[in-house]
Amino acid sequence: MAKTSKTSNSITHDISSTGDLKTDDFNLNGEKIPALSTLKAQIKVVMSIINTQILSAPRVEFDRLRIGINIGLYGRIIHFEDFGMEDVENPKEPPSYLNKNEGDTLTRRSFMHEEDDDEEYDISDLFDSEEEYKEYLETEKSEKPSSQESEAEPDIFSDFSIKRRIRYDDYKRVVGLNNMFLFKGYFVVDITGKWMADSGVLGSLHRDNIREALQKVIELGIVNFNIDEFIRHAQVFICDVVVDIQLESQKRVSKHIDGISSFCPIPTNRYNIAKYGRHGLMLKPKAQKAGFSLVIYSKGQELDYSYRRTTKATLYTDMIGDTGVELAEKTLRFELKLFSLASIRKNLDIAMDEVRIVRLTDVLNCTVPVLLKQIELFTGKPEQLLERLNWLQNIETTTDDLTLNEIFIAERFIEILRDNNFDINIARSHIRTEYANATDKELEEFTRLANIRRNILTFLVYRKPKSVTIMLDILCRLHAYYQAETVNRGNNG
Repeated sequence: MAKTSKTSNSITHDISSTGDLKTDDFNLNGEKIPALSTLKAQIKVVMSIINTQILSAPRVEFDRLRIGINIGLYGRIIHFEDFGMEDVENPKEPPSYLNKNEGDTLTRRSFMHEEDDDEEYDISDLFDSEEEYKEYLETEKSEKPSSQESEAEPDIFSDFSIKRRIRYDDYKRVVGLNNMFLFKGYFVVDITGKWMADSGVLGSLHRDNIREALQKVIELGIVNFNIDEFIRHAQVFICDVVVDIQLESQKRVSKHIDGISSFCPIPTNRYNIAKYGRHGLMLKPKAQKAGFSLVIYSKGQELDYSYRRTTKATLYTDMIGDTGVELAEKTLRFELKLFSLASIRKNLDIAMDEVRIVRLTDVLNCTVPVLLKQIELFTGKPEQLLERLNWLQNIETTTDDLTLNEIFIAERFIEILRDNNFDINIARSHIRTEYANATDKELEEFTRLANIRRNILTFLVYRKPKSVTIMLDILCRLHAYYQAETVNRGNNG
């Protein structure tokens, strides 16, 4: 992920390393009208998807977990000991809760850069609003004892002013460990799926290996704690849900990404689509408080690019070996990045209790088919797609040309949107300028059309049959993923 500059005025999280918010990779040109045989095949696939019942996920896997525990409340219960973290000067001002240029959007920060000390220990995303966070800071300030000079060792269980972190030199070559620190009464460990990588295994975090993952943290010799009690009382600040789909070849992975990009460049005014990495996609709601983004990319290309740049990536490829590299090259990764507590609760179906935190146990025990629901959020439910496919098939088998009117409407407003970079406000201005007789009511109708999934699917099934076929293949594979016994898959450990 690109490093966030303190002076940058642009939205920088979850975008490509080049900082691109837009991409020219999408194929926006309409394809040929589908053959009737193609339509029938697509309808058959959609019917099979609809008839497949997904009750729950056998296991949710994560590519990242930022886990914290309140040392003041639970430090003695988990027998917490700190051996190797170092004292760091407290920030002169509390960490910023808001990015001024993103309204109320929570700021995600990398913990990989020593020079960002004043901002890298932000726990503000524990709270659902700026007001709650400010109230927490005021309460903390009022409860602090008056400053007195003392030579005694500070008590990490009661002194919230203590700030310690693992030395950068201690973890810069440790694959999968983002950081470990003590701040504002919390012990936080931030790890990724690479932490659990092995020969032929790309690595992920889940309920079946969380104890092993925490044991590896203890084996670093920096801290010690009771693992079972830690899991029972810990909470989650950030998590990335991941699903890896294995295709036949790296070329097939690239073709699927092209198909998704061809299917999805016609967003409503609710979503943005941008470039992610060198050839991946990021689908993100435009709402400032959305708190999540969906990224889709080739694991092999990401690995190849990182391998040429960083020491950690070199160590990672050594860990997974030739078998793991070959597996990565055939892997299409779907990753839902959840960086607010509200989005974690919503997507993992976790109820908010009186303490308003997200418990680690609730996250690990989630059985929601998260990525399947997320893909359907952007592509439309299979039932909606079936309705459009059946409708187009009926047109193909009839001579009543008047039924093509809906196609002409869809084609025209998609064309206008495309000519104006799919920005509805710019498109409205274009229409108002070039079509002098356009009324406000007509412009409102244009906005309504551009936000109806049915009209978008009309264009897609009529002019993007190959992209529809690829999206159906992805939906089938996601259904198969959630039906399979996770422990038997083995690709991520």
